[in-house]
Order: sequence, then structure tokens, then C-alpha cells
Amino acid sequence: MTEEHIRTLSVLGVSYTYRVLRPSAPTMEPVILLGGVLQGMYDWGYLESTVTAKATMVTVDLPSVDPGSLPEDRDDVDTLCDGLAGIIADLGAARVHLYGYSMGAAVAFRYAQRHPERVARLLIGGVRYQLTARVLSNLRLATDRARAGDAEGFAKLMAADLLCLDDSHHVHRRDLALGYVMRFMRKAARTPHYIDLIASALTSRHHRLTGGLRQVPTLVFSAEHDHLHPLERQQAFAATIEGSQFVTFPDCDHMLPLQRPEAVASLVASFLIRE
Repeated sequence: MTEEHIRTLSVLGVSYTYRVLRPSAPTMEPVILLGGVLQGMYDWGYLESTVTAKATMVTVDLPSVDPGSLPEDRDDVDTLCDGLAGIIADLGAARVHLYGYSMGAAVAFRYAQRHPERVARLLIGGVRYQLTARVLSNLRLATDRARAGDAEGFAKLMAADLLCLDDSHHVHRRDLALGYVMRFMRKAARTPHYIDLIASALTSRHHRLTGGLRQVPTLVFSAEHDHLHPLERQQAFAATIEGSQFVTFPDCDHMLPLQRPEAVASLVASFLIRE
């Protein structure tokens, strides 16, 4: 039997929420799942059975932290990292396993750098390592479209950067991912507060992840056609982590968890759950 709990904490006076799914007899440290700006704490059904077979599963709504309420000199990743630290303290866990994707990967990595003794294993993918000038320009244009009331234009520009739409590359479940992103972004475009969150998470106060990492078993994974965070940049990032492993998923783009959820679940099972 699995128990569910919802907890609310705050960082710098801003509230955020996390969800706990606790099996009756966990046999390993909690697993905390951190996603990108498109993922909330209820969007992890494809990993639920894999994780709760052995561990308490924690999902987070950290992207709801409003960057507009934070000091101008405050790095958004550092703030979200403080939020993660608050969750781990609230759990009372001596150590945790961390899974992070996209924005969540940056937060998980920064926490592991600060507290390597608290991280049993680190699994991160689609790492927000360094956005290209082209992507930054496109994302700023997209947010301008949304603020001008052009929801369809905003959705199309966001989809063009989040997905690989080049027909010369085969992408698994491309139409499924495109439909999901377009629906999500059309809705988001009509919520000014959410546009501010996306703009900040993707473009502003973006500090490159540097400094490497030691003493934490780490696996970095990437999609072959990730245009938002290209494969070669993620390989360079993984090389800064002592003893890290690197895995590439062919025929996928930045929406890899949506396109190949069964493969991501298998990676979580083999590396974090160690089945």
C-alpha cells in the first residue's frame, strides 16, 4: 500500500509544494524527481510503479517559484536549489537519490555540488548547460508574441525550439509530442504569470553550470536530436563530472520523457533503483 502526502514550504517568502508517495516498506533512500517548466508534481505516472517498488517517491512543483519576487542578483537555479534543500530537510532524509530533467537537471546538479554527501546517486538528462544565441533569441521572440496576445504564434515558436521538426530526422512519437506542446503553450500564453515563469526559467539569469562534481555516482543522458540543449554540449558537461556515465537516446528530441517514457523508466530502474 502506498500513502500520499502533500506538503507546502517556502523559499524567500514564496510558497512551493511537493508530493510524497511512500510505500509500506521502502528499502532504499527516497527518490526525488525534478522536471522542467512543462512538468508539475502530478506528471510522473510513468515512473510511479518503478520507484515506489522500493523507495519513497517525491515529486515537486519547484517551477512555480516566481522569479519576479526574488532579488535581482539572485540566480534562479540557486533559489530552486534552496527549495530542494528545504524538501530534503523536511523529509528528514540523510541521503536521497536525485532525478532531474531539463531545468530540474540544473537544480539537482547544483544541489549535488553543494551537498555531495547527501546524494546517493544522480541521474540527469536534457541538461540546461548553455543555451545558444539562436535559441535565446527565439525564446525572447516567443514571449513577446504571447504578451502581444498571439497565443498560436507563441506556441509555434516554443515548439520549434523544444522539438526537432526537421523531417530529415526520424523522431519517435513526434506528432504526439508536438500536439502536447502546442496545447500546453496555447494555454500558457493566456496566463501572463506563467509566461513570466517560462521567460525567466529559459532565458534570464541563466548561469552556466560549472565546477564539475566528485564523489557522486552520476549518469547523464541526452536525446540524439535535442536542439534546445544539443548532444555535444551535454557530452562536454558530463565530462566535467568525475566517473560519470553518458547515455544517448536515438530518434528523440528534448521531449524525450514523453516520446520514450518506457526507456526513461528503464534507466531509472537500472541506475537509481539498481534493479
